[in-house]
Amino acid sequence: MQPGPPPMGGQPPPPPMMGAPSAGGPPPPPLAGQSAPPPPQSVPQQATYSAPNYTPAAPPVPPMSAAPTMYGGGPPQGGYAPPMPPPPMSMPAPGGVAPPPMPYGAGAPPQNPQQGGPPGMLQPPPPGPPPGPPPGGMPPPPRQGAPPATSTAARYPQPSYGNGQQTAAPQPVRARKPDPTSMTREGSSSRIDPSQIPRPAVAPGQEKLVFETRSGHSANVPPAATSVYIARDCGNCSPRNIRSTLNQVPATGELLNSSAMPLALVVQPLALLEPGEEPVQVVDFGESGPIRCGRCKAYLNPFMRFVEGGRRFQCNLCAFVNECPREYMCNLGPDGRRQDCLERPELCKGSVEYVAPEEYMVRPPMPPAFFFCVDVTHAAVTSGATAAVCSSISRTLGSIPGGERTLVGLLTFDSCLHFYNLNTASGQPQMLVVGETSEPYAPCGNGLLVELSQARPQLEELLAGIPNMFASSCVPGAGGCAGAVVSGATQAMKATGGKILVFQTSMCTTGLGALKAREGASAGPVGSADDKHPLRTTGPAEGAKEVYRKLAQEAADFQVCVDLFLLTQGHVDLSSMAALPRTTGGQIYHYHPFNFNLDTAQLYNDLHWNLVRPQGMEAVMRVRCSAGLSVSGYSGAFTKHTATDLDLPAIDCNKAFVTYLRHDDKLAPDGLEACVQCALLYTTVDGQRRIRVHTLSLPCTNVLGNLFRSADLDAQMAANIGHVATALLTGNAPLAAMRESCVQKCVNMLYSYRKFCATTSSSGQLILPEALKLLPLYTLAVQKCSLLRSDTPADARAVFASNFLSLSAAFVVPRVYPRLFAVHALKDRDARDPLLPTSIALLSEKLDNQGIFLLENASDLLVWVGRQAPDELVQELFSAESVNDLQSGTSLLTQGEGPNVAAANAMVNEIRRQRCSFMRTRVVKRGDPLEVAFFNSLVEDRLASGMSYVEFLCHIHRQIQNKFN
Repeated sequence: MQPGPPPMGGQPPPPPMMGAPSAGGPPPPPLAGQSAPPPPQSVPQQATYSAPNYTPAAPPVPPMSAAPTMYGGGPPQGGYAPPMPPPPMSMPAPGGVAPPPMPYGAGAPPQNPQQGGPPGMLQPPPPGPPPGPPPGGMPPPPRQGAPPATSTAARYPQPSYGNGQQTAAPQPVRARKPDPTSMTREGSSSRIDPSQIPRPAVAPGQEKLVFETRSGHSANVPPAATSVYIARDCGNCSPRNIRSTLNQVPATGELLNSSAMPLALVVQPLALLEPGEEPVQVVDFGESGPIRCGRCKAYLNPFMRFVEGGRRFQCNLCAFVNECPREYMCNLGPDGRRQDCLERPELCKGSVEYVAPEEYMVRPPMPPAFFFCVDVTHAAVTSGATAAVCSSISRTLGSIPGGERTLVGLLTFDSCLHFYNLNTASGQPQMLVVGETSEPYAPCGNGLLVELSQARPQLEELLAGIPNMFASSCVPGAGGCAGAVVSGATQAMKATGGKILVFQTSMCTTGLGALKAREGASAGPVGSADDKHPLRTTGPAEGAKEVYRKLAQEAADFQVCVDLFLLTQGHVDLSSMAALPRTTGGQIYHYHPFNFNLDTAQLYNDLHWNLVRPQGMEAVMRVRCSAGLSVSGYSGAFTKHTATDLDLPAIDCNKAFVTYLRHDDKLAPDGLEACVQCALLYTTVDGQRRIRVHTLSLPCTNVLGNLFRSADLDAQMAANIGHVATALLTGNAPLAAMRESCVQKCVNMLYSYRKFCATTSSSGQLILPEALKLLPLYTLAVQKCSLLRSDTPADARAVFASNFLSLSAAFVVPRVYPRLFAVHALKDRDARDPLLPTSIALLSEKLDNQGIFLLENASDLLVWVGRQAPDELVQELFSAESVNDLQSGTSLLTQGEGPNVAAANAMVNEIRRQRCSFMRTRVVKRGDPLEVAFFNSLVEDRLASGMSYVEFLCHIHRQIQNKFN
């Protein structure tokens, strides 16, 4: 699809969203020389989607290191030259900058404890080879550069971390004054070297990692979720679909409790494929449907064992022996496997999709239906939000999938509801006004939802006239009636189900679900760190929340999903309305404060991707697991009508769910495997009922050290943040308590490792397991993110909490720990280098007043321009004569031909491709109000919201020592 005309204000046209879909996998070949019947017909995948195709190339990613990363170990060549310690945060470092004053009346930041004195030296590992895995422990390493089966802990000297042994003589360090803020042993002068503490490894220029999910008879440990890799389905599903917090399953609940780590799964059933990955194959078993276990109803998968010559098969989840259907029988080979196992996707692939027979349908598959609800209050019309919304909808109509089956409807609202009958004899839309917003209803049964292919010309003409239609009739100061909008649109979609897209600017002050503005500043921060209800409002808000919960449940019962697009200038009490997308599988988009010139392109791209991305409707999901394990809970955007199933009116490729597991009994003996299976029954946009099944089998272990070696930090962060977000949205979650809970989880994990797996180390040393070496850094980042900051506005916190519920493991860490790039250094890079350069540590001392830096957090792009940035570079990138001529909040980079701007735009487009989002860009210069948000993202600095990274490591160490005492 070609991009539409550029939006007003000099905004360049939005990049194209998607390429053409590719065909699915081929059907399995027919059997030759066997008595077994041919396999069921394999239906080619109808559409394989990828992320928005901003640029054709993807950045190479290095293979996983085969050896533990060691930080430091000796002086550089030419003698020891310790780096200059960082200066106080209130003064700029040489070549660097100081962050702005703290917001919301905070005083000047305290002095950085790193000032004065050289860093300490790091100790090498103990002599001798690293210990091997215990019997029945980790599986062998993957064949193509995946992480090794065993790994040692990252060790540093006190107050860094070590094992109490040293094989090389320590290097001399300069004398320094004692620092009361640093943790030192008696008589020791060692300190933490900020350049040597663990940070995310970034090594661009390497080739993509090819990850095989299994090798031999063992599961391989997946690469980091934030890395770029190509997954090969070798029996286990891709880690994009199911990622476990532990890649070895503890055999007992006592062992899991000793580790202090969660056992959970991050499940993303419709996750996008990386270019080069094989699409999920679709198999049709006909009217009989897919083969399942007669006891636990698990679907046939590669880990079910056929016995008695192929006449029966044993379920790998419950061990029940089932009769094999006569038409599915096949002889077994000498190895006990079916001779046709490699020709049937359900017997050799961890992910497969079945065509569902009629018995899986309560009603015929629903058509894709979309109801657009546009705010036409005075605030919406005058801010340009109404015009931006109408333009974006009109430009997107041609891209909506579903063909001739697609249904659309339109509603505008201020203090009343204005439905539009598009199915009239005259061909002209007819406005139907509903003034009773306390008890809203759909004014007619037919004509509110019409086929897009038939009504598109009338709809486009109507959308073009709506901004002028209400420009003279809107009443200043009047609020909206968003609660009545959702209720009325749900009534109109009762027969079909579908998706309601609400574009709201003003707070709902009229009719059903009316809200009252909070006392004090309408859009300011809420409460303090001790506030027991950080999302609460005053007055009738609690009653209104119950109204929205009922509205959301009613919509979910009719298979209606609600998406909220908030183009606001002030507070709208989103915490009360957050139940709508959370219960119906929807999403919240927040544009605050909305600016027509800066946000129109972002709005268009968000709406476009919302409609065209791979998605399903009327879905039901269930996770099954081996005997001895059970599901204890979920987090995500869903509703539940039964104890075991998640009901999803809508699901898309970006939605993920966290499934928490518990032990009911002891698992299989050490060395055997435990299995989990996710089954998603859904309707495609083409009207087919499908069952997508993902299976993951992991080894069991009785060794605590194996759990720490196989831990997946990205999945653990997703599980922990999902718990925090759920607690905030459901109430009774003080911010201070949630922050302390995150810290205690980190302390408990490291304490457990230190106590049970590193008993020979000195008590004055902190040892980080290699798989969890970034746990303190990410815990600190969570403390400082907008979700838990006490100065975050209530609406912004509600948006973060709602969206965190559905984030995949690959997106959770970038949201709390952004990436920082030096834009001014792009011109010096080789043309053969990847589009993304090496990222920079999130420290203000890394900034240069003569440089330009880009920070991305998977949601927004902030371009910080130093005061002394060269005029030539500023002119090429932003078409401004100098830094002083830049306008605060200027949107995108220019679209020029110079080497700097071409490299910068290529980098921005690659980031957008990775994040599946347009990611609006803000250019920030020194002194701009938006600069506070930029420096708040530098989480390794000491900020008003928390201590520095070095201080936090000392704090963690002190907490662990206290537990020993």
